[in-house]
Amino acid sequence: MKKIFITALTVVSAFCAARLNAAPPADDKVFSAMRDELSRSMKKLDMDGLGKPYFLSYQVGDGHSFSVTAGFGAVESVNSSAYRRLKVDLRAGTPKLDNSNYAPNMWEGYRAETDWNISLTDDYDALRFAVWAATDKAYKKALETLSKKKAFVESKNMEELYDDMTPQAPYELFRPFAAERLDEALWRENIRKVSAVFLKYPEVKSSSVRLSFASGGVRYLNSEGSAYSQPSCAGTVSLAVSGYAQDGFRLKASHADNFCLAKDAPSLEKLLARADELGRDLARMSKSEPIKAYIGPVLFEDDAAGKFFETLLVNNVSNPREVWTEKSRWSSETVYRRAGELVERLGMRVTSPFLSVVDDPAARYHEGVPLSGFYEVDDEGVPARKVKLVSRGKLTEYYMSRAATRDFAASNGHGRGDFSEYAAGSPSNVFIIPEDNPAKVVPKPELKKKFLNLCREQELEYCILVKGFDGLYGPFSAWKVYLDGREEPVHGIEFTGAGLRSLRDIAAVSKETYVYNLAWSTPGTIVTPSILVQEMEIKKTEEKPEKKPYLPHPYFAGR
Repeated sequence: MKKIFITALTVVSAFCAARLNAAPPADDKVFSAMRDELSRSMKKLDMDGLGKPYFLSYQVGDGHSFSVTAGFGAVESVNSSAYRRLKVDLRAGTPKLDNSNYAPNMWEGYRAETDWNISLTDDYDALRFAVWAATDKAYKKALETLSKKKAFVESKNMEELYDDMTPQAPYELFRPFAAERLDEALWRENIRKVSAVFLKYPEVKSSSVRLSFASGGVRYLNSEGSAYSQPSCAGTVSLAVSGYAQDGFRLKASHADNFCLAKDAPSLEKLLARADELGRDLARMSKSEPIKAYIGPVLFEDDAAGKFFETLLVNNVSNPREVWTEKSRWSSETVYRRAGELVERLGMRVTSPFLSVVDDPAARYHEGVPLSGFYEVDDEGVPARKVKLVSRGKLTEYYMSRAATRDFAASNGHGRGDFSEYAAGSPSNVFIIPEDNPAKVVPKPELKKKFLNLCREQELEYCILVKGFDGLYGPFSAWKVYLDGREEPVHGIEFTGAGLRSLRDIAAVSKETYVYNLAWSTPGTIVTPSILVQEMEIKKTEEKPEKKPYLPHPYFAGR
């Protein structure tokens, strides 16, 4: 079993071992504008003697984006456009204490200085103006934020402080890039056809099928000498449907396929089959009933297993530095963004001991399925690195940007964020790797037998199977599985007390694996087996049903 995962992790060679000495094209006007303004700003930017920035970086992403949305066989929106956008990270103060990791208030949030509409043409003067204007705003904002942060730290009498920016050797990588284009007319028709599948299912009251695809590249330059250009791409085809149970409770089902390269876009046949599956599941679920309470084994399959690990593990080893903020009349919180809950448990057991977890940004495919978390250099100019997060159940590392923590004073190449965010420790391609243990790692049919055997041992009439849900902390739909294997849908239930303990209560997993797409602002995946959790508690949700539509769906009214 383990050999299968190791093969997937080595699809791409170890690109971080050597520094590439190529330089950006001499006639690259974007790099020229960034370089010239960066040099001038670092030398001369000093407003009223308040101090020059000690660090400055520019990131420019450009390419082409295309999206199309359809519902019930009709195209609803289409957008196709070129884009070029600028992000500035300017630090005032010192690496020990600067303007980062602090939000002046909840409303302003914690956002980088950006310009989403800079010149699409390689006009040096227009580009230089955009960079200058954004830098000026970033500098003024940094000085104001730093002043407020110093006062915050002093008022809280904080003594345990960690460096806001750790040292990093300059690194260069220059990959050529060009925007890929899908056949837009073909995909407009494909998405329309997929959305028409739901016309077969009267139980589907609303539906949406959406394709989004952006392709191009990113240029980066900072004041320490790091620079890179690399391709970037992100594609998603998402299907979402909703309807009602007999008591009016809202039912939802969804699925997404992510891809990066145009050749890896899911086929029409696959999407039609997936839409048909969603429609059938919702039709069955519309006849479901709620249950009052349940304590016992829970089997998480495919999407549900991915969501389980995303919620309990990946979220909790990400963003290891808290972002502080001031109290307000609406909130007594002094933390804008909390650190992952597992960050404080380094060296402790966080999962069942037969599981290990690795994150590998270099992986591009797993058993032929594209992995969207691939990158070579992170958003802070640090080479991407494979990270062993969990070793035989114990937490050995977590995601690091250049912001220090109590445990680590260096980035591990996972500083990422979208164009409105500062970089923070974030996932890429996460692999849940079970050890080669015949008692714990079994084919899917055997896993279901283990599931039912636990039901018998606990003298239960049925146990709960979860195939897909939005998260552990809200209402969801699932399936009762009786001892004879018969399945019956249930809805309007939620987990109670579902916490980190559930990771340690994983009793067995499947040999088969599934690629789950993370719901993050930066692309990423989890390659996971289906999982059997020894015991979880479920209760009827307190969320109230809605009033169903008074009239039937007009398409089905006369049929």
